[in-house]
Amino acid sequence: MAVGIGAGGFMGLAFETTYGTYAAPTKYFPIKSEDFKFMQDTYWRRVIRANVVTWLGAADGFSHVEGDIEMELMEDALPYFLHASRNTVAKSGAGADKTYVTTPTAIASSSSLPKTLSITIVRAGVTFGYVGCVVGKMSFSADDTGVPMMTMTVMGSDEASQSLPTPTWLATSTAFGAGMYSIEIPTATQVFDCNGFTFEVDDTPEPQFRLNDSRKARFIKFGERSTTLQTTRDFDGRAEYDLFKALTATSVTLSCTKSATNKVTFKMPNAIRETYDGPSLTGQGDLITADVTFNGVFDLVTSKDYEITVICQEDIT
Repeated sequence: MAVGIGAGGFMGLAFETTYGTYAAPTKYFPIKSEDFKFMQDTYWRRVIRANVVTWLGAADGFSHVEGDIEMELMEDALPYFLHASRNTVAKSGAGADKTYVTTPTAIASSSSLPKTLSITIVRAGVTFGYVGCVVGKMSFSADDTGVPMMTMTVMGSDEASQSLPTPTWLATSTAFGAGMYSIEIPTATQVFDCNGFTFEVDDTPEPQFRLNDSRKARFIKFGERSTTLQTTRDFDGRAEYDLFKALTATSVTLSCTKSATNKVTFKMPNAIRETYDGPSLTGQGDLITADVTFNGVFDLVTSKDYEITVICQEDIT
């Protein structure tokens, strides 16, 4: 078999009809990297039998799959992952343009999700099919390049070899870039002093196993959720610092916009500044800034700690 490089690989996904039963990919999208693994808790037989090595072999332990997908923020791909996250997703819109809005839930496990994913990865011409996949953590960020990225932390049930698919790519797929941002603190008041951001939702996924005729994960449990937004802001007065000291709640909205019909918006309707690192005098030529972390808490008006809205042309049923 010929040696391959990453450029020859690709990834696709599909919604499963039955949890853990492989579905061939129906949606393909470009990625920056992935690190999916088949994890097995092998039992090594270190028993006392007149020897000091594991010479009696091993026994099957429980197994699951997990991995991160790092990719550019793509409005055509994001709704698929949102449907397999700890959210209900409402769709609206007539014609080709669709709007997807999340409502976070408190469901306990993947077995209560309306949709789960089969994720197909081709590496060096070899096809890996990961099943029973759900999104347990989402991270969205932008650095000095101005191009927003997203990382999906996925956990699932099992993996097996599959037939090699033929990918199809969306011809109109383009990345968000610099000049496409609006950061509002509070919502409806745009600020212009943020240098980078990381918006993260962590539902603390954990594989669950039960004694039956299979060693793969029975389902993925969700735990406590944390919602945070971290950004670095220019320091030009005490206003934000004093709000941090007073634990004053605010709303935060961050939008990435290509056009009126291609847009992603992240919103924290009720956020409290958890940390405020700075201002500090670090060097003669250094800007005086502050690293601010907002912690999303439950909002009694919207009944949400966060909301993601995606406008695109993908029609997901």
